[in-house]
Amino acid sequence: MQQSKSTALSKTISAFALSLAVLMPLSAAAADWPMFLKDQVHSPYAEKAPHPPLALKWKFATEGPVYSSPVVSGGKVFAGSYDGHLYAIDAKTGSLLWKFKTGGEIYSTPAVDGGVVYFGSRDKFVYAVDANTGKQVWMFETNGAVMTSPVVAEGNVYIGSMDLYLYAINAKDGKRAWRMQLPDYEKYSGIYSSPIYSEGNIYYAGKNGIMYSASAKSGGRNWSYRTNSAIYASPALRDGTLYFSAYNRTFFALNADKGSIVWRKNLDNKLVYASPVVTSDKIYVALKSGEVKVYNRADGSDAATYKFPDEVNSTPALAANGFLYVGCDDGGFYAVDTKTGVVAWKYMTEGSVQSSPALTEDAVFIGSRDGNVYAFGE
Repeated sequence: MQQSKSTALSKTISAFALSLAVLMPLSAAAADWPMFLKDQVHSPYAEKAPHPPLALKWKFATEGPVYSSPVVSGGKVFAGSYDGHLYAIDAKTGSLLWKFKTGGEIYSTPAVDGGVVYFGSRDKFVYAVDANTGKQVWMFETNGAVMTSPVVAEGNVYIGSMDLYLYAINAKDGKRAWRMQLPDYEKYSGIYSSPIYSEGNIYYAGKNGIMYSASAKSGGRNWSYRTNSAIYASPALRDGTLYFSAYNRTFFALNADKGSIVWRKNLDNKLVYASPVVTSDKIYVALKSGEVKVYNRADGSDAATYKFPDEVNSTPALAANGFLYVGCDDGGFYAVDTKTGVVAWKYMTEGSVQSSPALTEDAVFIGSRDGNVYAFGE
């Protein structure tokens, strides 16, 4: 393991401290982290997590880069690899439980619900696999590579495909409940952003630069908001406000019921692929410039800046103990103490880290382009 001494990070404010009270998420954290960015509204926060410095518990080697983010459910870690396999790994030992082969690379992060693992592949299929045995439950064919991660709600699996459709697929039998086509533009085509679910509605976006709200039951449109730029990052929702970034270097806060602007923030010509991390009063946004910017949630004003050695394309995860876990393209996996603004711990993998971390009470999990899934603990 490679570990750093506490290293000062550049900051844009004179003081920055967060109490545990203001870090409380939308809902209390469970022991598992069963889907992309933990839950249906993308709130990557753990009420209990190991305290840095951490030690390497195990690493599991696949035969391709791991862009898929690990998820944790029932003592198992699930992650996809560019070798075309979905892996089920024992969370404590790092031993292989089973693997499932698809016909293409897996970028999609799986979602586990009711003992079934749902995920997409670049082979154009969405899969449902038994979480205990690795046996296929069903497969659903789209007409494009499936790069996005699913959200499971109301008995359906919601997922986007590069064929420009958002699909609602019956979670039990794999039959299509409905689909909604996104407009195609010559320069802005495809779906990279993963959907979220809240109170009967699905929120989703395409590279066409439009954010949508639709009925989860029927797919009927509630509203749409045009940003005039591509959207790659997945949205997050908290307390009735939808947060996301667009490729025109702008960060948006929208009223989730109406689709109207609450506020918007110019990102100073800096690009974003990662999703925002939203707390009760702060928003953390990872930038391709190698920074994590912290904004005040009320109005988008600047709160702090953390600088890293390379691009940050991974969405960070936050723990109630005040540590922000950040993957970086330099291969580093960092734990930043948000109370002091220093790197309390880091581990260097042998490839860029674009997978997003999963936090549980006793471990932190991450994937790397070096082909490994890592587990760290105290």
